[in-house]
Amino acid sequence: MAQDDDFLQAAEALYALPAAEFVAGRSARAKQARADGDRDLAARISALQKPSAAAALVNRLVHEGGDLLDRVEDLGAALRQAQDEGDPKRLRELGADRRRLLTDAVDRAAELAGSRPGAAVIEDLQQTLQAALASEDTAAAVATGRLVTALSADGLDPVDLTNAVGGPGRVAPRHRRPAPSRSAGASGDAAADREAAEQRAAARREAEQRADAAEARAAEAEQAATSAGTEADAAEERRAEQERAVARLRDRIARLQEELEGAETDLQGAEDAAASARSSADDAARDAEDARTEADEARAAVPED
Repeated sequence: MAQDDDFLQAAEALYALPAAEFVAGRSARAKQARADGDRDLAARISALQKPSAAAALVNRLVHEGGDLLDRVEDLGAALRQAQDEGDPKRLRELGADRRRLLTDAVDRAAELAGSRPGAAVIEDLQQTLQAALASEDTAAAVATGRLVTALSADGLDPVDLTNAVGGPGRVAPRHRRPAPSRSAGASGDAAADREAAEQRAAARREAEQRADAAEARAAEAEQAATSAGTEADAAEERRAEQERAVARLRDRIARLQEELEGAETDLQGAEDAAASARSSADDAARDAEDARTEADEARAAVPED
């Protein structure tokens, strides 16, 4: 019993690790068990299967996802009740809750992993949670936090849980009881019930497909709107920059206009000064010429010896 407890403790600790750390953690725990002299426990630990990437994320969600597991169990019970009662309105309401839960699970898984998982891992993770919503057995397997592989449900047959959980106390599917011998009328009723259940399951899958397609279209429209908004913001920024450039040029033109007017005023003053100087020079030249004439005449009038 003590060894089973030790094995369960080791398995729970290992399957709570990120997938990349599982092998190293398994080797370390097996080595410690051998060092403690428990070779049987070491062998059992070494035989634990490494979980797939999606299964490891589901396990981490069980251990570190807050109330996510409670939401899965509560929503699963509500969905199964609505399906049994054939309540389409309630199924639509719960379908919206299901999509929110799956989105929240992916977001939380991305936080735990440090980056958003790839598309294939996200698909496996969501399929596993959807299988848990559809089946109490699957929900119990997920709740162990020791999944080895991703799970999926087709809505008709039980989920295959063979070797789906690592460690002791492996969860096995709850088998349907064999139908007791009945009259032909009772058999007919059972067949009719099964056919009705299959039709409800098919209708549910079709509704989910339509909802997923609508969500995909909404996501594409949101992405297009975001892109258009980004382009509009960029265009507005370019317009504002061009407006600022025009304002700068207008300011420069105004300054140049002022400089031009000042230069024209200075030019007019210079022209006036030059004209005045030319007039004075002409007057001086005439005065000099008159003086020279007078001098010549005076010299001519001087008597000779």
